[in-house]
Amino acid sequence: MSAVLEFLYRVLALLTLALVIRVVVDAWLEIPYSILLILVGVVISILPIDVGLRLSHDVIMSLVLPIILFNGTIELNRRLLRDNLTVPLVLVVVGIPLAVVLLGGLTSVAFGLPILISLLLAAIVVPTDPIAILSVFEEIDAPERLSVIIDSESLFNDGVAVVIVNVLLLLIAERPVPTVGLEIAGTAIADILFVGVGGFLIGIGLGYATTQFIHRLPERMAILLVTVLVAYGSYIIAQSVIGVSGILATVGAGLFVETTAAEGASIDRDTLEFVRDTWEGGAFLVSTLVHVLIGAQVPIASLLEHRRAILVAVALVLVVRAVAVYSLVGVVNAIATTPTPRSYQHLLVWGGVHTVVPIALALGLPAGLPHREFIQAVVFGVAITGALVQGLLMPTVLRVTGVRERASQVGPPDGAG
Repeated sequence: MSAVLEFLYRVLALLTLALVIRVVVDAWLEIPYSILLILVGVVISILPIDVGLRLSHDVIMSLVLPIILFNGTIELNRRLLRDNLTVPLVLVVVGIPLAVVLLGGLTSVAFGLPILISLLLAAIVVPTDPIAILSVFEEIDAPERLSVIIDSESLFNDGVAVVIVNVLLLLIAERPVPTVGLEIAGTAIADILFVGVGGFLIGIGLGYATTQFIHRLPERMAILLVTVLVAYGSYIIAQSVIGVSGILATVGAGLFVETTAAEGASIDRDTLEFVRDTWEGGAFLVSTLVHVLIGAQVPIASLLEHRRAILVAVALVLVVRAVAVYSLVGVVNAIATTPTPRSYQHLLVWGGVHTVVPIALALGLPAGLPHREFIQAVVFGVAITGALVQGLLMPTVLRVTGVRERASQVGPPDGAG
């Protein structure tokens, strides 16, 4: 069998397995589809079965994330995003640095790690992945405002966390001795402003230019090709050519590519729906494979060796997430005209699972980094344990917070708490 046919065989085998899981979930189980995929992948890793496919840092960051992020941004309800932008923006701009500092300090004390290594571990594990949680929201028709807040926060925090991780890796490589906290903060802030904001602005420009261009295109296949070019092109131009955040460039491009039909627009509604549906299908296939492979790639022996540290880290991550969400959203609520309900805050905390981006960052750590194996074990452990526990209990949390009941009512006020 040729290498190409063998690769195709393995991909089709995983997709067949995913199809069986999807049918089982739809028919009998109240478990998030993505969570069950990870669980099956973990079973594959335990047996162990060689699936012949492996994720790497470059594959996730350059191939997987652009399609997932671009699809996520074009699917966002722009009106709801504008009306509720303050909460996700504060959780990203203030919440991510706050969570990194708090978690870094706590892990330094708990595990006896150097402060820069602890901050690096914190920055890697902080980014949230909403895919598994949002799949539950879709099944129960949860309030769209809640989905928009969770989704938009995760889209932005990936890019910010990646920038912080890169800054810390440079500091560790250049200064093996302890560095003054103010110096770390100053360097990180400067890099975030240049790399993060620069990437986002490039994406905005490319997205706006794409919108103007597609209104002059004759048919839907050409429009689809243009969106593919801008999704991946914005990432490559920002990341490789200019040296700023490719992730935030893709997010910016997706936010400013107009894929909804407006009155008097030159593109008909069916064409734009075709483009969005195609992106949704592609993102679904990619995320399906990724979640199985994440589980199948779990280093079981390393996780067992560091099991106590992983359980401590899982608890610390959840506590820090709670502190950041409740404190910052509380401040926003004090000045907001439409406060974020307490039930939404509970779901922001519990729905903060940490899988795809943290694992990609952990896989990309340089070989000579001190405590590299420990960091990777903790990141995988937090990702798998958090996803399984939080994902499996999410239906219960939705019932306890009352969101499921309100979602089942006819015409509920979206902001009701």
